[in-house]
Amino acid sequence: MRTSFFLAGKYLRPRRNAVSVITLISVIGVTLGVAVLIIVLAVMTGFTDLMKSKLLATQAHFHIRGSRGTVGDPAPLVESARKLGLRAAGVVQTPVLAQISTKLDTRVISIGAKPDALKQFMELEKYLKKGTLSLNHGEVIISSDMARRWGANIGSRILLHAPNKLTSMVKLKSDGGVELDPDRPVYLPGEFTVSGIYSFGKYDFDRAVLFLNDEDAADLAGLPWGFVSMIYGWVPDPFDMDRNMQQLKAEVPAYFTVSSWQEENRQLLGVLQVEKRMMFFLLIFIVLVAAFSIANTLITAVYQKTHEIGILKALGASDGTVLRIFVFQGMLVGIVGAFCGTVAGILVIRFRNDLLRLATRWTGQDLFPKEFYYFNELPAHIVAGDVVLIAAMAIVLCTLGAVIPAIRAAKLDPAGALRYE
Repeated sequence: MRTSFFLAGKYLRPRRNAVSVITLISVIGVTLGVAVLIIVLAVMTGFTDLMKSKLLATQAHFHIRGSRGTVGDPAPLVESARKLGLRAAGVVQTPVLAQISTKLDTRVISIGAKPDALKQFMELEKYLKKGTLSLNHGEVIISSDMARRWGANIGSRILLHAPNKLTSMVKLKSDGGVELDPDRPVYLPGEFTVSGIYSFGKYDFDRAVLFLNDEDAADLAGLPWGFVSMIYGWVPDPFDMDRNMQQLKAEVPAYFTVSSWQEENRQLLGVLQVEKRMMFFLLIFIVLVAAFSIANTLITAVYQKTHEIGILKALGASDGTVLRIFVFQGMLVGIVGAFCGTVAGILVIRFRNDLLRLATRWTGQDLFPKEFYYFNELPAHIVAGDVVLIAAMAIVLCTLGAVIPAIRAAKLDPAGALRYE
């Protein structure tokens, strides 16, 4: 074993010949394959983890909805959740049209709740950038993205239109045309003053959601006194809430629908998980190509060192000794490549956002637009288990790639190898 390791290491030392160049290329191939795998999996893991974190920050852990889209009396449901050790609050959520001067923004959702609930459960105070969380009558909290788009600031006044009230004002005539419904009063939008500006750092949420107090939101949505759109609820551990959900579904009347945040985002979370798995299996082919390169390198080495193999066998080296020399050579290439690739991958992840900004300046294009990816910076999370698995697979594939040339070397006949020497 010591002899085989010694000779395998000796054959890997740089020399001024084609085999050394090919060996270096093989090591670089393994390094790049391992680095790319670590980088991609770290980014996919970080993206998934950050997406889950932002989802939990911007929505409830579970929702309770009524069969008709509203909940008439939220108090019994809130009490049922409290008895199970959970927290809950009634929420009025409805789409609105925001008017600033003569501009109209149609992609806005208002969330109305008591200020204490927003502060305690959604931790809105932590994400508040300006103003206060008082949410008195006629006050609204908008996002920093809305403030930028609308040119608004603390103290700015905006109008909020309720689509259902706007549509109820007019009706189609039986003989064609449109007229105002005489049975409906003329509707006026609600006027609100910006009292706070928040930023959760999740683009789709910041792009669309503003906050009101529950009474203003119910009035804007046209809900009867005491009605809410749904119940927002929170559990102690959002990643282990199956038992909580079973208990809650058993406690809540059958005509209410209870859904968890995983169920609400099942499609998105499923896509992220599938993408990570697919990227792993696709990128492992990079390391596989490097393993084939190692096999090619060692086949060339066997032919170049035929007479040396013959001398070793003539001196008493067994077939197993010769076999191990080339297998160890492939394994050493895998170890060196895996180590260098791991270091390179970790360094790229460490400085990923600096490199991304540098590439953006060079290309003149935004390579990570938050409109598509939801986040302001490229997320990443290195999982030790993934790194160990990638390094181990690289070493194993490189070792297996050396088996065929090693068998060829072990089967050489010493007399034939030395015939022309």
